[in-house]
Amino acid sequence: MKDGLFDKGDLVSYGTNGICCIEDIRFMSFSSGAKKSMYYILKPEASGESTIFVPAENEKLVSKMRKLMTKEEIDEMISSTRDRSIEWESDRRFRNENFHEILTAGVRPEMLLMIRCICNKKEELTENGKKLSESDNATLKTAEKLVEEEFSRVLEIKNEDVETYIKRMLNMEVKPVDKAV
Repeated sequence: MKDGLFDKGDLVSYGTNGICCIEDIRFMSFSSGAKKSMYYILKPEASGESTIFVPAENEKLVSKMRKLMTKEEIDEMISSTRDRSIEWESDRRFRNENFHEILTAGVRPEMLLMIRCICNKKEELTENGKKLSESDNATLKTAEKLVEEEFSRVLEIKNEDVETYIKRMLNMEVKPVDKAV
């Protein structure tokens, strides 16, 4: 069934759920007597057991669905972050809210900037014998997973090669990976 925005079988990114396949688009009712509404039925690739029902009439939820980027769009996004940065917010509550907004918006330039910001702070803290907070560390892991998942899929590279790809695009030093045997 085609409704204009997405088709059955399309791969989309859906918020922090990552890549999902649109398994179906159909009219459904979740309670007897209720009017049937059109739903996108999404299957997240990362958790095959889950099913997400997105009401097609709910603009806020549908706006979280977006088609995967192309290689050109990924390269442009990476390049657009070259001379930009996000400043570390010392107010933890405000920082968590800001990072949450970036995460739920999906893979965008701001997410790459957020990852860089958190990594820089983590490096600074490590040099001073301190650690990143659990919430910042969880945010970093989620953001890296979302970026790696989409970039590796589109670029047809391994998840672990995404960081190297980004650094090469930014002409940054690529550190060799220690491979303990």
